[in-house]
Amino acid sequence: MFFDRHLWPFTEGVRLRISWAIVVGVVAAVLGIARLGLIGWLLGRVFSGVSFDELIGPFVLVAGTMVARGAVEYYRTMIAHHTASTVQERLRQTLYDHVVRLGPAHFGRQRTGDVILTVVEGVEQLETYFGQYLPQFFVAAVTPILIFSFVAFLDLTIALVLLVAALVTLFAPMAWHNLDRRNSRARSREYGAFAADFLDAIQGLMTLKAFGQSKARTRLLEKRADALFKSTMWVLATNTLSRGITDTGIAVGAAISLGWGAWRVAEGEMSLTVLLVILMLGVEVFRPLRELRILLHQGMIGRSAASSILAFLNTPPSIEDPETGRREIIELDPSIAFEGVSFTYPGGRLRAHSGLSFEIAVGENVAIVGPSG
Repeated sequence: MFFDRHLWPFTEGVRLRISWAIVVGVVAAVLGIARLGLIGWLLGRVFSGVSFDELIGPFVLVAGTMVARGAVEYYRTMIAHHTASTVQERLRQTLYDHVVRLGPAHFGRQRTGDVILTVVEGVEQLETYFGQYLPQFFVAAVTPILIFSFVAFLDLTIALVLLVAALVTLFAPMAWHNLDRRNSRARSREYGAFAADFLDAIQGLMTLKAFGQSKARTRLLEKRADALFKSTMWVLATNTLSRGITDTGIAVGAAISLGWGAWRVAEGEMSLTVLLVILMLGVEVFRPLRELRILLHQGMIGRSAASSILAFLNTPPSIEDPETGRREIIELDPSIAFEGVSFTYPGGRLRAHSGLSFEIAVGENVAIVGPSG
């Protein structure tokens, strides 16, 4: 799946929240197991022909379990939103502190679109990743084991079928992990290039019109948009393939369990009530996997966003502040002195200034005028 050690630093300060979200998700899964197990037991009693009075108790248990599970799912959703907002707040503070360390000297040489895409869009993409995808991944891994532990008491062979199908469905998409990662990174680069060029065009619209470069910029944006479209389609293709693997695993696992259970009932090796309970639990064992499948795209996007954010945070400042310490206070007259200064414009071949030396005292104004005036 879409998780690696480079994402771990982003969880600092919210690891307890994520762990608690996983615990709540497991509790919801346990309540789901109880709910479907009770439904299967209730249906078994209905098919056995018991009276209505004997069904009131099971009805009440099923209703109570459904209400409890709904409350836990709501609480889980709230935890996800709070975790996401906390991650955003901490990550934005970290990025802001690094922006301050880099200073204006760094951003004077960077494209505005690239920076904005990293510090704004990247944070938004990681919100869902840590709030929903990461807890759901662990819940999807734990739920099959919980259901196996319960179903094994009813029928060990079908329990093994459900467990193997669920684990294969969970980990089989990892075969496409590298392909997904490569395509998502390519799409992230194309998205960044398109955003940077588009923002540059908007900011420099007057300049483009003045120098007659509007059509050239339009052609460049068309080229960027086409590359972004193609990379997005490749991402969707690999993501759809991963989801197809998940859907196939779910369908095959459910079909084998149903067929094997029906045969055992026909042979008299299993009661109808046990089969109904197992079939109901077969729905629950694959439910976290279906929910994880919906969030797979967020996992992919989160890894791409993390790559750009980490690259930005690892950028060293071009000017380091001196170490703070006790210094001797010396009275100096305010002045500015230039000694042998040379300067060349970026991309220029000739020096605009060479060996320039002068001093500006208090109250003086100095202007340097070239041949153009």
